[in-house]
Amino acid sequence: MQIKFLFINAINSSKEVETRYPPLGIGYLVSSLRKCFGEEAVECKVIDSNIEQEIVNFKPEIIGISSVSQNYNKAIAYARVAKKYNLPVVCGGVHISMMLSSLTKDMDIGVVGEGEETICELFELFSQEKKFDSDKLRKIRGIIYWDDKDKIVFTGRRDLIYPLDRLPLPARDLFRIRANAYIFSSRGCPYRCTFCASSRFWDKVRFFSAEYVVNEIEYLINRYNVKDINFYDDLFAADVRRIKKIVNLLKARNILGKVNFFGSVRANLVNDDLVKLLKEMGVKSLGMGLESGSNSTLKYLKGENIDVKDNENAIRIIKKYNIATQGSFVIGSPKEEKEDILETLRFVKKSGLSDFAIYVLTPFPGTPVWDYAKSKGLVNKKMDWDKLNVNFEDSHNSAIILSEKLSRDEIYKLFLQFKRYQKKKKFYNLIKRGLLNPWKIPGFLIKMFINKCCK
Repeated sequence: MQIKFLFINAINSSKEVETRYPPLGIGYLVSSLRKCFGEEAVECKVIDSNIEQEIVNFKPEIIGISSVSQNYNKAIAYARVAKKYNLPVVCGGVHISMMLSSLTKDMDIGVVGEGEETICELFELFSQEKKFDSDKLRKIRGIIYWDDKDKIVFTGRRDLIYPLDRLPLPARDLFRIRANAYIFSSRGCPYRCTFCASSRFWDKVRFFSAEYVVNEIEYLINRYNVKDINFYDDLFAADVRRIKKIVNLLKARNILGKVNFFGSVRANLVNDDLVKLLKEMGVKSLGMGLESGSNSTLKYLKGENIDVKDNENAIRIIKKYNIATQGSFVIGSPKEEKEDILETLRFVKKSGLSDFAIYVLTPFPGTPVWDYAKSKGLVNKKMDWDKLNVNFEDSHNSAIILSEKLSRDEIYKLFLQFKRYQKKKKFYNLIKRGLLNPWKIPGFLIKMFINKCCK
């Protein structure tokens, strides 16, 4: 008998940045269930809105919720809705893996770490019992659950999946796949930036083989006519030998040039050989977490093995090969002075970056920055998780401020300086790319726009 499994992606569905791509993490769970039990045993659906109506219409027998920390309030609310219909709730994702104690009474089980093998064991138990018996849950590694005494039991961490090629491709048939798609070609990062929860969630770096990656690329081209592929790895270019194999396979299969690629690199790893290889592969844009134009702030955020000069050198080399450069920056570190932030702004302006993003340092569970915020009494396991919203423009009145040197208002004013420059830069980029003809725009409108951006 087929069991209906409803997966809920706990996101803010009104934000384009959160709905831009389908949740491949859930896609891997679904494809793993299908591989283990066959499509005749499980029917899956993935949603991110209209939760109660979807429960009524789909009539699932089990609910899975995936959430990051800044959306965990939504996960809590969705679990509460599920319990109105007496449905068992399994919660997974980065947040619950980093903050085990935040499991609510409306959540029966939390999956800790990567969940493909765990979800199959849970599904097997549920299909046999039609419930989750606490004595039998104790035998499944990598979960937390409520015991008969209302205590959270942790069964211990599960071994990481290795090799990753054991995993089937994610179940993209459940999603709308556009011409601009993305893939994960690895899990984890060899570095440990103080603010990054992702590297700690995956724990160790593992790579899908070059053959697996090219198979997925070919599948996206043939099945969905994809034109652009983003590598959403923490650090796509960490293994240069694998990239060489990927390029050679793309050539051998006559795929090279049929799709554009986008990915991320770390500034201190950038050199001519790497960028030349990425250019040959068809990479059109590279993103870097540059974080700061101040060395003291940069080293606080990323460690001692990187320097502002590395950032400058990386941008120079990437631009030399006519690849677009994107940089992200973080302000608001505890010891960061106003001059440090202005130094970052000056760096952005002279850097020659194609585009950039600006964030205010946010304490995510499982990171050293979280530990710092906890020591200051700024966060706890029962906090309002909306305060971790990374969109500071929306959340500046409620966001957690970690700075010991600057007030909330001072940081917001500095943040707006970056945003004004960003708008000005985007305007000029449109003109440069020929998407706006300045001669057809009245001069007073251009002047008004520039004055507004530069206030």
